[in-house]
Amino acid sequence: MRLGIKGKQVLGVTSIVGVVVVVLSVLHLARLASVSLDESRARAALLANAIYHRAQQVVGAGADPLAALRADPGLRSILESSLYSDNVMYAALVDVRGVAVAHADPSMEGQLLPPAGDLRTLLARSRLSQLRAIYVSQGQNLEFREPLLLGDKEIGSTRIGVSTLLIRHGLDESLRPALLTAFAALAVSVVVATLLSQLLLRPIHLIRSGLTRLGQGEFGVQLDLPGQDEFGELGSSFNAVSDQLLAGRSQLARAAADPESADYGSQLQATIRYARKLAALGRLSAGVAHEVKNPLNAMMIHLELLRQQVPAPAMPHVEVIAHEIRRLDEVVQGFLKFARPEDLRLQPLSLAELLNEIVPIVRPEAQRVGVQLIVDCGNAPDINGDSSMLRQAFLNLALNACQAMPDGGTLRIHCESAKGRRVSVSFTDTGVGIKPEHLQRIFDLYFTTKDKGSGIGLSMVYRTIQMHDGEIDVESTPGAGTTFRVMLPQA
Repeated sequence: MRLGIKGKQVLGVTSIVGVVVVVLSVLHLARLASVSLDESRARAALLANAIYHRAQQVVGAGADPLAALRADPGLRSILESSLYSDNVMYAALVDVRGVAVAHADPSMEGQLLPPAGDLRTLLARSRLSQLRAIYVSQGQNLEFREPLLLGDKEIGSTRIGVSTLLIRHGLDESLRPALLTAFAALAVSVVVATLLSQLLLRPIHLIRSGLTRLGQGEFGVQLDLPGQDEFGELGSSFNAVSDQLLAGRSQLARAAADPESADYGSQLQATIRYARKLAALGRLSAGVAHEVKNPLNAMMIHLELLRQQVPAPAMPHVEVIAHEIRRLDEVVQGFLKFARPEDLRLQPLSLAELLNEIVPIVRPEAQRVGVQLIVDCGNAPDINGDSSMLRQAFLNLALNACQAMPDGGTLRIHCESAKGRRVSVSFTDTGVGIKPEHLQRIFDLYFTTKDKGSGIGLSMVYRTIQMHDGEIDVESTPGAGTTFRVMLPQA
């Protein structure tokens, strides 16, 4: 299920409020649990103190202290009254072996009472630990114990049992108002989030409506988005674009209606027709080149078969024919590369990583002619481009620079930021340079000054840079060197 911005906003606000409510409820419940345990300890201490004082009076009057305590009606009355205290399960007086001497339940007297958990130990733990001890287990009895002394001798102890089930029941009763408050807070948060999303998303609805009206051909659409926030700026930009579209439409209407402006309309129509003819000519040229390539391939195959059968004196003529066919094939290949449209796969690219892929290919050629290769692109920002096309373009520039230094020299590739969010990539060599009369033609298709050059490489470089909305220029001094500078948009 796909959530819109409104649904995400309502869900986000409600989730935040829900988490806050849950956390606060847990903390509140933990505080109540700690208070309930402390109250139970206080009641147990009060009962233990009453039992201790009564035992002191009874023991002082009889010879057998335990028998006197067992037979004393006042002590039994205190023990039985403990059952009316909140959270208290029992009260008992036991001897040093743990056998019940007097118990709130007479049937338990004379039986061994196994020790339960210590209430004081639980009270010493954190509030969340106390809450977990109350709710995680199935319920347990905790005891508050006080020793019963006769002089300096311990003759037994007082045990007051406290039930965590009774404490849990009391906490559940206290939690119901908190749960009602939590659900009310969630309901209010949903309503507030819905109203807030309506208020915040209103500008988006207005912009969408305006774009729909523009798409239907209604010009001069204006949006009323007051305020100095981002939506106000977006509304101003939308209104400016709408005004420009309206002005362009009005200019076209005047050109069509005004006889004096007929030249403008005719020029516009002529430009459109010329562009269509160029597109058709490009498709036709690409088709012709493709058709020429197939016979060339067949000629090369049959020429290889003929080479095996012609006598030796005719071999030079066969080699000339093979060389010219290969040259013609290279021309057709270059034309196809130049005429065939390619899809750009633009993405942020690191110049340092891109050039690191080229250096292993360029370095052997540079070492062969004694050229020192220096690459300085460590701090250049990323560019927006097609990695494969730019890799081939940079490789052509670097190899051309090495070939321009047959007697050795230095090739420096330098990257840096430029104005207008552009990145400059320079290829500077210390080679033979380019003659001034050749500078204007170096990017022309099939123009070359090399003996075995095809005249395609720099044309492809120029086309690649243009496809990336970039620029390329060249500065050269004959005998001193050449610099090709490529400007590409920053990512």
